[in-house]
Amino acid sequence: MQQVAGLLSARYPLKRLYVLGEALNLVLVLALVPALYGATSALMAVNVGLGLTQAFTAPVAKSMPPAVVAAEDLAIVNSWDLTGDKIGRNLAPLAFTVVSSIFGFEAAIGISTLLVLSLVLLKQLLQVADRPAKASSSSETSAVKKMLGLFKQVWAGILSLKEDRTIGLMIVNTICTNMLLYPLGTLVFPVIFKAIPDGAIENEGSMASALILWIQGAIGIQKKKAWMNYAAVVSLGGVIGPFLSNAMVYLIQGAAAKQPPHVNWIGIHCGIIGQLVTLVPLMGVIYMLQYFSAGTRVFLLFVVWGAMTAANNVTTIYFNAHTQQRLGREKRGSFIANILTLFTLANTLGSSVYGWVLASGDVHVQLGSSTAVLMAAGVVRIAVLLALNTNEAGKETMVLKKTD
Repeated sequence: MQQVAGLLSARYPLKRLYVLGEALNLVLVLALVPALYGATSALMAVNVGLGLTQAFTAPVAKSMPPAVVAAEDLAIVNSWDLTGDKIGRNLAPLAFTVVSSIFGFEAAIGISTLLVLSLVLLKQLLQVADRPAKASSSSETSAVKKMLGLFKQVWAGILSLKEDRTIGLMIVNTICTNMLLYPLGTLVFPVIFKAIPDGAIENEGSMASALILWIQGAIGIQKKKAWMNYAAVVSLGGVIGPFLSNAMVYLIQGAAAKQPPHVNWIGIHCGIIGQLVTLVPLMGVIYMLQYFSAGTRVFLLFVVWGAMTAANNVTTIYFNAHTQQRLGREKRGSFIANILTLFTLANTLGSSVYGWVLASGDVHVQLGSSTAVLMAAGVVRIAVLLALNTNEAGKETMVLKKTD
């Protein structure tokens, strides 16, 4: 679906596709109405449909900013877009649960319908300066070939590394994040938390455990099992991280005010250096985890995961800003669809890597192997940073051009 959206975004008005995606979401929310009368099979259909619409709208939405704002404002727009996405993914289920438990499932569906309807109207009001590329026989043939199978989609993503050396290096850096870092939170952290006995944090009496219990109470995290509560607390760092990255983006924009054309170059460097800086304490916490108390384990992972998420976001924000101003209208959507496919495959491969880590031995060996994987990620990041600084031609491609 991402590939289809990428191809369509090069041929059809972005605003039309943008509104269409949200209109489909509205139809899917309305499709939940039969579930109010016992038709639970509608829930599965809606779930599948929402997954497809999200895959469809991602390349379209990420292609939009250059048609809406000036190049120097792309980082700010991408920052808020990423923040809204992370907050929505983490807090929307909680908000829906709270509303449905207080006012009922019918009221929650009604409010959701009104919210999505308002989004459709707001997107319709958006002013977009966009001129779709004209179709040609060669482009139609290319489109058909690109949609033939997953292998060709992935190959197209790999070929996109040739578009720009800086873009290629940043793709490698992001693949590293999706493959060697993010699966740590979904696979290794639950294993770590399952090893903490139920009631250990409640009986610990430390300041760290008191903070964890306070966060659980303040946010309303009450899972069936204790380890699920701890995983939810650490995941909350993924919500706080975007707010930190927003603040960092504004600081970077202010610091780069004396050199506005080089803001993306400065932002990418700040992001990668931040990724390296936050990776060091993450490795230290993982390696020394057994020596900490239960409350300290959860609290330290909460802090370092939030900081690492913020650094990753800053890198992503300025990487997106560079590709959006570097790639032409006809290439942007397909490029985004291709790299999203690559990143998904990288995450899948990373899950296999950490599956091997968890099967490598006892807890001590698992933590040591996880630290080694993180160290490999650090080596990749250092290599990317060095390559960026030896690429003078690439630096010139990141200079923002003045527009009349």
